[in-house]
Amino acid sequence: MKQKINAHRIKHVALAAMLAAGLAACSESPVLVDTEFEDIALKTPAQASLIEFAPFANRSTRAVATASDLEFYHPTFKVFGTKTSNGGNKIQTIFQGVVVRAVIADGNEPNTWEYDTDRYWDTQADNYQFVAFAPAHAPLGYQHNMTEVNSSTACFFSVKDYTLIGQNLQQGAPATAEKNAGFTGETNAEGAYMTDCDVMRSAPLAVTNPATTPVVSLNFSHTLSKLLVTVKSNADSPYVITVNGVKVESLLSTGVYSHADGWQTKGTQVVDYLYTAPATQVSASTKTYFIESLVMPQTITDNQVLTLEYTITSGDYSEQFTYTTTLAQLFDGKAAEFTAAGSYSVNFNIAPEKNIITFDAGVTQWLSSSSDIEKQ
Repeated sequence: MKQKINAHRIKHVALAAMLAAGLAACSESPVLVDTEFEDIALKTPAQASLIEFAPFANRSTRAVATASDLEFYHPTFKVFGTKTSNGGNKIQTIFQGVVVRAVIADGNEPNTWEYDTDRYWDTQADNYQFVAFAPAHAPLGYQHNMTEVNSSTACFFSVKDYTLIGQNLQQGAPATAEKNAGFTGETNAEGAYMTDCDVMRSAPLAVTNPATTPVVSLNFSHTLSKLLVTVKSNADSPYVITVNGVKVESLLSTGVYSHADGWQTKGTQVVDYLYTAPATQVSASTKTYFIESLVMPQTITDNQVLTLEYTITSGDYSEQFTYTTTLAQLFDGKAAEFTAAGSYSVNFNIAPEKNIITFDAGVTQWLSSSSDIEKQ
């Protein structure tokens, strides 16, 4: 049953009702919301406008079928959100590091995201602001000192130094495409990282009208760099190219994160990136990925060395080769540093036919020498 009330009272009633919904979201008591005609309608919490999330991820790499969805990389993220009301005079924190989890659907249904203790939109609020990082266990924190989460004083920060272990997604099973997913940042019982963590942070998002923006669509970006090494042959015959191993060594592994500058290297500890097995034949039709790893943003230097070991087989003859160079030489004129969300590729095209050992033959003329002897 609807009840007609004074227009000047409706905003206060609706605001109080929506606040009650946020504080007691699990209650089955009715929630009052205002309608277009200044009436009071009765809705259950299940019918009220729930704050929902639909995050996606910016890519630093080429497109993969599902690589624009955050759940392709991580099943969780941690969100921070504030609500401003009363003409900007009142700020409430409604999400303070709340973990949001992916719900992977069956069949053709879209995936969704859920969190504990539902929050509901306050249609009388001035605005909402949101920010997040992924995964929820990433070595990041966020503080806003009870101001709006997108204020100039709010910031992401490192909860501790973070050290990459040199995980290579292509180790053991090199593919003809980037794998992208797998940098999950999982730890063992002692807290040591078993895999590297593709740390992401979202762009800040403001919502001023929940009616037109009912779902919070956060856009996440990679904060680390990515290094790729690929190999292909220039031709499939008359020779066969087999890659035996790849090594990229002496990249700084540890960093701390600041809101303004991103990851900054700390200390002198280095990490090597390896491909060791299996020995893999490459083709001329497509390149094969042997290194796909996360790199701490840093300057590219001559201390960072890449070594490629391969075998050329032609007929019944086989020979091993080793090529060594520095990353500074490889990226000279192209890049001076690894930057956040940057993907850096070293692409080898092995063409032995351009360097065939050939022979030419000649004969040195006989040297003439004589001794005349006259006997009497």
